[in-house]
Amino acid sequence: MWEQLEKYRNHFLQNDFKNVLKPSSINCLQNKEWHMSMGKRDLCKCYPPKCTTPSTYFEDRAQLAYGSFALPKLMKELDSDVHLTHWKAVVSLTEFLLNPLNAQRAITEMDIVRKVKNAFLRMRLKHHQEQHCEVEMYLKIFNILSRNLNGAEHIAQRKCLLMEFYKMLQKREPLQDLASEILRNLTGKPKVLGIVMKDAENFGFLAKIFLQDPCQPLYPPHLWHHLCHMLEIAPEQGIQLGFFEFLHSRLLNRLPKFWDMTSKAFALLLRCVEGQKRFDQVDGIKLLNDILEDTSAPDSKLPMQQVESYKYVVLALLNGLHSKKALWRSREFTMLPCLVGHEMFKTSCPQLQLYCLKTLRELGVMPCVKRYIIGNWLESLRHLICLDADAECARDALLDWLRRDIADSS
Repeated sequence: MWEQLEKYRNHFLQNDFKNVLKPSSINCLQNKEWHMSMGKRDLCKCYPPKCTTPSTYFEDRAQLAYGSFALPKLMKELDSDVHLTHWKAVVSLTEFLLNPLNAQRAITEMDIVRKVKNAFLRMRLKHHQEQHCEVEMYLKIFNILSRNLNGAEHIAQRKCLLMEFYKMLQKREPLQDLASEILRNLTGKPKVLGIVMKDAENFGFLAKIFLQDPCQPLYPPHLWHHLCHMLEIAPEQGIQLGFFEFLHSRLLNRLPKFWDMTSKAFALLLRCVEGQKRFDQVDGIKLLNDILEDTSAPDSKLPMQQVESYKYVVLALLNGLHSKKALWRSREFTMLPCLVGHEMFKTSCPQLQLYCLKTLRELGVMPCVKRYIIGNWLESLRHLICLDADAECARDALLDWLRRDIADSS
């Protein structure tokens, strides 16, 4: 009977070795191998004995009241002179304000921007000693409030706050990423961007941050977006502050991620007359053409020099083709329309496809380039799969323009 029961274990092994070993022997060998493998596995899980630190989640957070009484309680504890009570209120606010309704109420009814600003400046000016990570929590609160339009307006109207954010970026403090994200949230709203741009010193402080070390390899990503927001409406002021030479040198020397936000900021500078003049003086068409065709020896490039997307490079080329000198210069680079066309067909980015179509339209102003596009790209453009409605409209307009020229010539 026991041998019969042993057969029910390891069914496939019993069938394979039924004429060689007894069922009980097969099961004993299987148990032995199992214990050996599990013993090796348990050895891998052994950690050196040490004392685990207890969680401080509840110790760092205030006890909240229910419903609408929670926010008044936190704001009252925020004004407390007891460091631990103040710390718990600050930490709890960073989570409580994530609800947009709570944030709106705190801004309009509790004047939270003024209170947090006073506490933040006391820490920055060394009037109060930092016992926990209060400055980081204050910045997190400002970051949450800056996503709200009213909160962004209140922050932008306090010049002392903006100056502290710029000082943190200029000194490259550990919390510069949070400061740059707050500035990006502020200028990402057109109304608040107008408030920031009214004071010319803000743009001047931003220029000092970038120009204090032109060879700095990387800047916070949010700081680049903040710069682009300003250059979009005031490219002439950016050129006066020296951004054209700064961005051109980064593109020319292929500094890390030169093809990304550096190219976008450079493209925004070309939207004014002075930017076009300087673009022609430095032979910008050749610079952008070299970037587009620079595919040789990819192994010799550093990881941050390898181009991931030509979206903003093509945008810079599109903005730089508005002058007659740039158009005549583009005739000398016979492969330039071909490079733009190849990027248009192999991309999965709708914006890059749109920029390529518009660039082909600008290049086609020159008759020789237009003949080349008609002879080599007309049929491919007709079968192009557009990635969004804007690209489809640009494709149809380009095809209509090219076919009209064919009809006139025939």
